[in-house]
Amino acid sequence: MNRQEMLETVKQIRLEEERPLLKPSHPPHAETTTHFVPTSIGDLRLLLHSPLVDSHPLPGFISLHGGGFITGTPEMDQPWNLFLAETANCHVLNVEYPLAPEHPFPVPVHVTYEVVQWIFQHADTLHLDATRIAIGGHSAGGNLATAISLWNAEQTHPVPLIAQILDYPPLDLATDPADKPFFEEAIPSEQARQFNAMYIARPEDAYHHLASPLYAAQLETLPQTLVLTAEHDSLAQEAREYAKRLQAAGVYVEHEEFAGQPHAFTHHGDVGVALQAWQRIADFLRHAFQSAERS
Repeated sequence: MNRQEMLETVKQIRLEEERPLLKPSHPPHAETTTHFVPTSIGDLRLLLHSPLVDSHPLPGFISLHGGGFITGTPEMDQPWNLFLAETANCHVLNVEYPLAPEHPFPVPVHVTYEVVQWIFQHADTLHLDATRIAIGGHSAGGNLATAISLWNAEQTHPVPLIAQILDYPPLDLATDPADKPFFEEAIPSEQARQFNAMYIARPEDAYHHLASPLYAAQLETLPQTLVLTAEHDSLAQEAREYAKRLQAAGVYVEHEEFAGQPHAFTHHGDVGVALQAWQRIADFLRHAFQSAERS
């Protein structure tokens, strides 16, 4: 598939992705403001979700949406990020990161990291406690959150991320999706292969640890981690393996698998199960923020 064909295909996929999304049953007591972050590819939107009753400065959670690296917007997560803002009493920084195939790997990793650095540099303006900021994401956003944590750990002057939350992330883009566990509810292997090809412009990049974090060699300096997996998701096995590798490296890890659930269950499907997962994220964030405040 040449570049023009990719662009036409992804345009159609983005149109077809307009599916109803789950949301909390009661509107959270939180509000949203929009910021624009200058980056090397232009300004990117940042939705800042904040509790209505707060005491500045508050801790922060940098949130990255899903969409297979080629679709999605911050609005996908907005209802639940407002829930997190209220429930975890924090600011949620919901990032509009660049998408493939217009911006293939490693552009989304490096540019999103620019946004992360901007957030820390402007913590005072954003009323953030810069000593208590976590990062996380769903599906492709979980991959990017993992990659950014790895990339950050390799910097001479890393930003002090205190935790990462990985919600059903794809962490091995080198293995053919057809060779991964199969479930009727899973993402079709041909579709997953197509998404991966749009993000990974050069086949050899699929083995790069910032594209496939499962292949990362150094994990010891990563922050405490929450991994959520769905039992009927072809990506669950690689996330389980990553959680085990983190634990073996001495990283504090909590892993919870949601029985009988498919990929993207936090956004589509049973709202009761989705609420359990979002509450789990909120509880982990609260504990991480409290621990950082005491240290």
